[in-house]
Amino acid sequence: MSWPRGREEIIGMLQRRELTQVIADTPLAERLLATARQHLLSAEALASTDAHLAYAALHDAVRKSLAALLQIQGLRATATGGHLAIQHATRAQSGASMGPISARSTASAQLATRSNTPTTTTWIDEDGVRDDLPIAIAVVDAADKALPHLTVFVW
Repeated sequence: MSWPRGREEIIGMLQRRELTQVIADTPLAERLLATARQHLLSAEALASTDAHLAYAALHDAVRKSLAALLQIQGLRATATGGHLAIQHATRAQSGASMGPISARSTASAQLATRSNTPTTTTWIDEDGVRDDLPIAIAVVDAADKALPHLTVFVW
């Protein structure tokens, strides 16, 4: 049985072709999470020498951990939906019950904005990476805890 929370939104995303159904693959979801954890280590190691690359690793860690939550349900973002579909779908499904994922999927968008369109107030430096590293860690940890409880999305 699929989660009732966010069900209508996920169906809408499937109908709009922002998401597609794929074969649910637990090993792939676990590999996505393992890669996300490696990205966190890379971000920490690169923070002082290449803050921009470190920040890209933070963003990728969050994105891959959220993609793992979809993968285990047999869902994947399409080219039409892109990275925003991953964030939107996980936010729709998680609600308040999974605070770190719901709040952090919004944080993922903020990480992407900071990385892709820096301004004088959002310039990426070592401090920015170190400030946002706990956010990314919280997302990956929350996804890791949620993964075993998710089932294939059926509509």
